[in-house]
Amino acid sequence: MTAYVAIEPRLAAPAPRPEGLALTYHRLMLIMLVFAGVTMLIASRLLYLQVATDRSIGDAGLNPLIPARGDIVDRNGVPLARSIDAWTIAVHPDRLLGNPRELAVKLAELMPEHSADDYLKLLKSGKSFAYLSRRALPELVSAVNALGEPAIEFSREPERLYPQTGLAAHVLGWTDSEGHGVAGMEKVLDQRLTNPATRGAPVELSIDTRVQAAMESELLAAMQKFSAIGAAGVVLDLQTGEVLAMTSLPQLNPNKPGQGAIDAGFNRATLGVYELGSTFKPFTVAMAMDSGIIKS
Repeated sequence: MTAYVAIEPRLAAPAPRPEGLALTYHRLMLIMLVFAGVTMLIASRLLYLQVATDRSIGDAGLNPLIPARGDIVDRNGVPLARSIDAWTIAVHPDRLLGNPRELAVKLAELMPEHSADDYLKLLKSGKSFAYLSRRALPELVSAVNALGEPAIEFSREPERLYPQTGLAAHVLGWTDSEGHGVAGMEKVLDQRLTNPATRGAPVELSIDTRVQAAMESELLAAMQKFSAIGAAGVVLDLQTGEVLAMTSLPQLNPNKPGQGAIDAGFNRATLGVYELGSTFKPFTVAMAMDSGIIKS
């Protein structure tokens, strides 16, 4: 018996339409153009950063040894103002896990500049961030860390330090919490001290700390002797006119500008108003020396 099997003939695949090929080609070309454009933009930006940007600024910004703010020294290189990395203690009241009252009592014991009630009010404020202490000593950081509160954090940030404390304080001025000069030479030289291209080199003043210290000591003794409310003095180089010393009393500690006498921040040497009299004699003598009447 013969069996017959019917086989269905295979249909040939239809030839691609010319319109479809053209559309695919155009899409591929568009994608290639987009990628080429992005590549050119990236290459142009890299070339700009390499060639157009000042290399000295770039190197200063990447060098971790360059301080965030330049140093100030006297005419002999004695440091008057410098930036250091200091510990900062902060808290996130909205993330507090422990008992706020107990934590406030412990914080008041470690940092007695504020009362337990002040700390409790801060911890219950619901703020997202608040400082507890800035320029904190390592011992204080360890003690606060031992409290074990996760909402308290510790970080390092640049702080301005005046190693000579109140010496030439009114000449130097001070900086705010953000590190910007707000008075004295700190304000005058703020751009120079913060520019990445120039802050690596210290700024030298004409002040001589030896002359400055001697004058401050003499004026302080005179204040105490005559029970004066203040004193001021300036020492100039006769040949160049440079200011070798400038003093205003009461003295100010730029490390803690908010403390001290109310008028401690007032520079009596530059801002004080005085009646003409003895204050005019230096001009008379200067005119006589300039005209040759006085030789020495």
